[in-house]
Order: sequence, then structure tokens, then C-alpha cells
Amino acid sequence: MEKIVIYSPVDGEIKQIEKISDPIFAEKMLGDGFYIEPKNNKIFSPFENGEIINIFETKHAIHIKADQGPIILMHFGLETVNLAGQPFNMKVKNGQKINLKNELVEVNWSEIKKKKLPTSTPMVIDPNDNPGWTIGDIKYGLVKQGEPIATLSYTQPKVDKEAYKAKPINLKEALKNGIRFTNRYEELARNIYDLVGGKTNYNRYYNCATRLRFTIKDEKLVDVNKIKKIDVVKGISWNKGEFQVIIGGEVEKVKDGLDNYLMRLQQEPDFVLKNQKGYKEKQSFGKSILNLVRGIVLPSIPIMIGVGILNAMSAVLQQTGAIQNVSPSANFGSYTLATQLVYLIAGGATLFMGIFFTYNGVKYFGGNPLLGLTMGLILTAPVIFKGNLSYNQLTGGMTATPWSLPILTSKIDGLDFVWMKIGPSPGSLLTCSIIAYITVKAEKYAKRTFPDWSLTLTVSTFTIFVASILAFFLVGPLISVVEGIIAYLFSWVNKIPYGLSVAVFAFFWEILVIWGAHFALISVINQPMLNDPDPYIQGLKTIDIMVGIAVAVFGQVAAAMGFLFTTRNASIRQILASGIPIGLFGIPEPEIFGINLPRVKPLFFGCTGAAIAGWVAAIMGAKFYPGIKTGMGGVLSLLNANGPNGDTKSLIATSVGFILSFAIPILLTAFFCKERPSEKTGLYQATKSLNRFLDNKNVAMDAKLQQEVDDLKTFYNNKEVTKKIKLFENHMAKIQSLENKINILETKNLERKEALAKRFSRVQEKLEEQKNVDQIMKKLDQIINKINTPKYDAKIAELEKMLQQARDNNAPIEAEVERLTQDNILKVKKIGDKVHKLTNSELTEKISNKYYNAINSVYINYGFTSKKDVKFSKLEKQELKATNTK
Repeated sequence: MEKIVIYSPVDGEIKQIEKISDPIFAEKMLGDGFYIEPKNNKIFSPFENGEIINIFETKHAIHIKADQGPIILMHFGLETVNLAGQPFNMKVKNGQKINLKNELVEVNWSEIKKKKLPTSTPMVIDPNDNPGWTIGDIKYGLVKQGEPIATLSYTQPKVDKEAYKAKPINLKEALKNGIRFTNRYEELARNIYDLVGGKTNYNRYYNCATRLRFTIKDEKLVDVNKIKKIDVVKGISWNKGEFQVIIGGEVEKVKDGLDNYLMRLQQEPDFVLKNQKGYKEKQSFGKSILNLVRGIVLPSIPIMIGVGILNAMSAVLQQTGAIQNVSPSANFGSYTLATQLVYLIAGGATLFMGIFFTYNGVKYFGGNPLLGLTMGLILTAPVIFKGNLSYNQLTGGMTATPWSLPILTSKIDGLDFVWMKIGPSPGSLLTCSIIAYITVKAEKYAKRTFPDWSLTLTVSTFTIFVASILAFFLVGPLISVVEGIIAYLFSWVNKIPYGLSVAVFAFFWEILVIWGAHFALISVINQPMLNDPDPYIQGLKTIDIMVGIAVAVFGQVAAAMGFLFTTRNASIRQILASGIPIGLFGIPEPEIFGINLPRVKPLFFGCTGAAIAGWVAAIMGAKFYPGIKTGMGGVLSLLNANGPNGDTKSLIATSVGFILSFAIPILLTAFFCKERPSEKTGLYQATKSLNRFLDNKNVAMDAKLQQEVDDLKTFYNNKEVTKKIKLFENHMAKIQSLENKINILETKNLERKEALAKRFSRVQEKLEEQKNVDQIMKKLDQIINKINTPKYDAKIAELEKMLQQARDNNAPIEAEVERLTQDNILKVKKIGDKVHKLTNSELTEKISNKYYNAINSVYINYGFTSKKDVKFSKLEKQELKATNTK
């Protein structure tokens, strides 16, 4: 591209930017350039062709974009922001196309001089906002308006990939120190950590949905410009001493990378880890609970998948007769060795999922994970599961049931129903989460209370004792009451005729699973089978309400599949692509916690589809034979429908239910659940809230304010505007897809290098034998060469080239969408200020936030910015009601 000429906007004298009296401009914090001492009042366009991008509200500065070029900042005088726009008579408006003949503004320099403010007018270009562009050929001295005074040049910017790429390994260093690799995210995190000033310059760090956040001590030590250049960083933001690095969907991976990096640094004697996980961004209760469930359940999903698949294999082996079906009332030692091994491998871990939940819970709350592991082992101790032994007269064998001490019981349908008990709920997410929290609090209390010399002896002892006592005698009984109430309600649901019992059960099943409250429910439903298991194992009796479990699982999987038709977000598509196959085998947690629950509607549609499917299946005669073990269920639940003796009618009915449980949620989600609300819809809803807010305040909107609101509301009716936003989304989808492909290949590179590193260690051990040293050293050198020449580098380089091209293609439309968005945000601010003056209410901020969220819908969806709080608290609602009654 040829150089773009900058023309003098006014008669005057051009001087070096370093000599200006304002240190912010002099130190080039806002970019490189020059300043003019103007000789007259009229300021003209500095470009032959350009566009007004942003006029500051106080009119003291303006952003101008050159045609096919970058954006420059022109600042009229210094410290003039405090003049509230009085000396400036703007002749142009945002979005206006300009040329050299266009007057931009007429400035009353005399008024500025009366305020004893400098008239120096800097013109600068920020390289961070205009990558690749530089300013040069500056003509210093006296100039006339319209005279060429500088040029703008463009050079293809180079992405700083070395920020996270490992250096080549040296054989000598490898022999001395061994080989250790870090993944891409740990290297990115290390770089960010260094650039924020290291361990001495922050108090704590944490992450939200899109940002890595640091509470900074000294802002001057943060190298903002270098952080912006890191390819994963989409932007930065400051908020009252908190430095926010905007990353988007990859933020959790970068956060985990920083955790790993800092754990290694802890080995240094002078290092103090400052990641206080208890410090969180202020969030709504619902969002906090969602993050809690994600933090505890999602890390356990790979284990759940493994256990589920093994159980499914066990079910297939049972159905084909390769192994026997194990009865609780029989002597386990009497079964074949193959049956015993398969049962132990497939079914053993199922009983002990509470270990993983407690371990992850303590880790999430910032405690010692090993204490979480210990508490998990206590809660799921094998002795608990055989705590109550009884003699089975029918078989002559012993039957074991889990230990507990009933406190409050009653008779329901001739069975003992426990309302409260002493004892744990081993697999309950709710129980494990509470106990994990208690464990962390007890550990921290012990560290604060006991003398330093005794901590090794006292902390673990005190923590385990306190957490265990509270787990069995406080948490267990309280949770048992909640579980008992749920189980009692569903015992009545089970009596509803015409298949509606299955419908209700299917609707609520996954909601109960989210909270771990399903364990107690299953115990009650299975109670008749536990008392007399053999008829159920033989297929003589069924528990038909459990047909709802499989259709409930498929309902959530299908709702997530329906979301595939609406989303352009490559990160979400990746979650769906990896989660859907797992969901088919009965594990829908990736879809629930990754897609359905955060968006609410897909969760509801999944429950609705499951309810309809369960009702139809029940009406057609679907049965559930619980004596057949099918692992986590899923498609293999058809084995439960068929039963050990072949129930064709039940199999057909259940199959129809499966088809409906897929079809209904997919259609509902695809048609009624958009990936994000459109700007038009969001603004309509925001305006509706504004009108309701003003009605509650008994305030009328004047004609000018009404016009401003209407203009904003109708802005996104313009097809050209919506076309630009859709084009931006399409570009972002392509960029995300390429980024994901690069990440996958880089992971493969890392796995390959780690395998080679292990091989290096094995070969190195042979050096101790002092035999064939030259040959061994040659092999070691060959391994190092393989490590230093990753297998997928050529493909990664090709994808990175495509990624850079995609980013270049996106840059113009991204800048355009950003300009439109920022213009409308300024309009929202004006509307908010006027409404605040009319109502004198701080609640105006929530209304403004609704407009902000609507305008930034696309940016919120891609994680470039966070959604602002729009919910009124109970006190705020009461304030509105009180105002309305006056």
C-alpha cells in the first residue's frame, strides 16, 4: 500500500511530540505523532478522504480514520476535557465521510487561553489500535492549512509467537536438568505473569467467564502494550486497580496454565503464591452456583465417561451370556472369575464418585486437595456399603445395605421410609460440596489458630476431625431431610396413572441430577428391589417410572444438538462435538453445564421433550427391567426395556420414546433458542423496561428524549448495519475454527515431545552402565533432534498463515462494527444521564446496562466483554413499588 499523506488541518507550527507539556502525550502513551500550535480557529480534515469515527462527548477530541488506512487522534488543546465542550463548535458528526475541504470544528482559542490552558493540538496514532501502521516524514516548523506535513506507512505486523513457543533443547542441558515441557497455555500465562510485574505486583488473580483478572499494586509496572500483542489477548481493561486481560473462551485454560506455572515457582524459597481463590468477582447467586457445579463436576466427567463405558461393556457381556448377572443376595465368590473381575472393574468406581466430587470441591474452594481426597475416602469408605447385614431366607445368603442410623422414620406403603438419618450421602454433589467447603474453612482456621511449630501435627488432624464430625452429624442429617422430602414427593408421582408419572419423572430427572439429589430418589424407587432382588433380576418385576431416566438424558443431548443449528461460535461447537457422543452413552453433563444450563432455554426444552417422550413411551407399554446393569444407561437402556426374557412391546415403545426425546428438543431449541439476542430485540426489551421504570417513577419522557430512544431502538433495523454484524460473526467463526485447529495440533506436538522425553530418560539411564557410551549419546542426540523438529510445525505454520489472513480480512469490518457499537454506547450514556436527572434514581444504571448488553450482544457472545448486571434486587423492586404508590 502506498503511503497515506497527512495534511495540516490548520495554519500553525508543528513541533516534536516529546516536547509537549502533557507527559501522557510526551511519553507517547497514547501513540506517536506530533503537535501543532494553531494560528487560527478553523480546523480542517487532515486526510484527502476519511471518516469521522468518534467525537468525544465534550468535543475536545476526535478520532478520524483515513480512507483504507488507520485511525488518528486529534486533541484540541490540553486539559480541555473539563470545559464541557463550550469552546468547540463541531461542524461534522460521527460516521460522516470527509475530505480536505471539510471543516471539522471551530475552536475559540481565546476562551481556552483565558482558562490558562495550552492550545497545543497533538495528532497521534496508537500502534496497538492500528497494528502495522507508523507515522513518519514529519515536517516540523511553520505550515499552512492543507500543506502535506507527514505520512502514514503500513508494514505487515508479525505476531509474537515466540511469547509462548519453547526454545530448542540443548543435549548438554537435557542431560544435566532433564526435559520438561509446558503447554501453550502455561507459556502464555507465564508471559502475562511476567508482564503484569510478577509475584510482587499483585495481591491475587482469578478469572470470570472471559477475563483473567489481577488486583494490581503498582499500575506503572504493568506492560500493557506487550500484553496487547499476545495473540490470545483480545483486549485489556482497568477497573479500580483491577487489571483485566480479555481472553474469551480460552480464559480457563490460561488460568489453569498460570496455576501450574505458579505451583512450580512455589518451589523457590522466597516465593509466596497469591492466588486466593476465595476472592471472586461479585456475581449473582445463580451464576455463583453454576460456577461451583462446573468447578466440581466438569473435572470428574472424564472419570464418569470411563466408568460409564466400562459399565456399558459389562451390560453387553451380561446380555450375550459371556458373564453372569450378579445378585446382591448371592455369594459373590460363587460367580466365575470373569464375572467377578468385570463386576469389580466396571461397578467398583460407580460407588465412589463422591471421592472425586469432594477432591474437586476442596480444590475449587482453595484448600489442600489431599484433604479433599481424604474426606472423600471417609465418606465413601467400603465399610459403609456393607454396614448393615441381613440374612436372606430365600437364598440362604447374606444381603448388605449401606450403613446409616435412622432418626426419623415412618411407614409408607408398608415400607420403612427414612425422613432423617445420621450418615453420609456418598455420591451426592450437594453433600460433597458442603463438606468440601467445611473442610477448607476448618483448614484455614487451623492454620490461623495453631502455633507455627505445630502446624504439621495439628492442621490435618483438626481439619479431618471437624469435617468428619460435621459431615456425619450435621450435614448428613440435614441433607437426608431434603432428599427424604424429594423422595416422598416422587413416591406419590409414581402413583399417577396414564403414563404421567413417567412424564413428570423425566421432566425433573436432570434437574435433580444437577444437584445430586437423585441418589436418594433412586434409593427409594429401588427399595422394593433391594428388599427382594431376585424377581427383578429374573425379569419378573419392573420399575417402569425409571423409563424416564434414559429419555431425560437424551432430551438434554438433543437440546444441545439443536443448538448446533443456531451457533456460529466455534468453541461451543467444539464442546458439542466432543460431548454429544458421550451423552449418547448416558453422560449429558458436558452439554448441560457447557451449553444448556447457562442458557436456561435448552435445559427447559430438553426437560419438556423428555416429558412428552416419556409419556408416549409409557402409554405404549414401555417397561424398565432394573435387574439388568447397563452402566450409565444411554442407548444401552434399550437392554433395560427388552429385559432378560425379551419384551418386544416394551422395546418398541421405548424406542419410540427415544426418537421423540431427540426430535422434540432439537426442534424446540433450533426454532426458539437463539445463540444470542439480536441487537434489535435487546433494544426493544430495554426500551420496554425503560418505559416501565419511568411509569413506576411517575415520570414522563420529554419529546427529545423520546426521539433519542426511538432512534437508538430503530438503528438496528437498517439492513446494512445487520449485514455488517453478520459478516463480522462469520469472520469470527472462521478465526475461532482455525485457532481450534492450531490448538489441537500444538497439543499433539506436546504429547509427542513428552513421549520422546520419556524415551530420552530411559535411554539416559543406560549411561550409568558405562557401556556403549558413544552409541547411547548418539541415540540421545537423535531424540533431541526429533523433539526440536515437531511433527506438525508445517501444518501449524500453514494454518497460522490462514489465521493471519482471516484476521486481516476481519479487521476492517471489525473496526466498523466497533465504531457503530461505541457510537451507540455514547448515545446510551446520554440517555442514561437524562433519565437519571429526571428520576434522581441510582436504579437508572440497571436500565442503562440493559441497553449496553443489547448493543454489545455480539461482543458478549464471543467473550470480548462481559454482560452487565440488569436484575433488580428485592430492595430495589420495593423501592420502585414504593415510588409508584406515592
